[in-house]
Amino acid sequence: MHASLIIPAYNEEERLQRTLEIYGDAMFRRFGDGFELIVVANGCVDNTVGVAAKAATIIPQIRTVDIKEPVGKGGAVLEGFRQARGDVVLFADADGATSPESLLELLDHLDSHDVVIGSRRMSGSVIIRPQPLMRRICGWGFARTVRFVFGTPFRDTQCGAKAFRGPAARRLTQVVSETRWTFDLDLLLSAKKLGLKVHEHPVVWADRVGSQLRYGSTTTEVLHALWAMRIRESEPLVELPELPIAVPTPEGETSVAQEAVA
Repeated sequence: MHASLIIPAYNEEERLQRTLEIYGDAMFRRFGDGFELIVVANGCVDNTVGVAAKAATIIPQIRTVDIKEPVGKGGAVLEGFRQARGDVVLFADADGATSPESLLELLDHLDSHDVVIGSRRMSGSVIIRPQPLMRRICGWGFARTVRFVFGTPFRDTQCGAKAFRGPAARRLTQVVSETRWTFDLDLLLSAKKLGLKVHEHPVVWADRVGSQLRYGSTTTEVLHALWAMRIRESEPLVELPELPIAVPTPEGETSVAQEAVA
């Protein structure tokens, strides 16, 4: 298995099919049959799982992990890391905002880095359709706060396109604790603590309608999470033994990952 692409999905029945089609086509053109596309449904109450199952009849490399309770984007991605069998592992948002070509371009830098993150704020980035003004202001404020508080060099921690060497992804499942809005930042801070090499790379990106961000409650949650991460940053890292790669169910399409909720 050459590559695993993880797509975390929370109530994405409207946008998921197109995303699976464009990413599945790009993966096939690069890897032939040697890839898997893992949809991790996270507490969905719509037909997200059904959409993924229907797409799997056309793209057999698709399999679905159905987590019954909401565990956040981060919880879904981490479960995808545990399930992934590829030598390299990517994840991308279910809205397909990052172009397939620039998503797979991240893999080209894994020869010399453990983690490669997509960035919308580099000179080579191409923004086809920008976010609404308020979302851009919040993103700019978050990025400035993160660089000031944590001293990170990254221009964009939150872009939903990242690539990993397989062993690096599995190591990160043992140390990342944030699973909601600040998951991507915790992922990068944890990579730094583990001594992993991280590279930031520009992407081609277009905003998609359907954001589930709620500014008031999200801002409070993010501030609390940043404070908790700032405290943890000074604590020694406890890395647990690496877990074995999860094996898909014999049926091949859908496995239920209730353990991820605990």
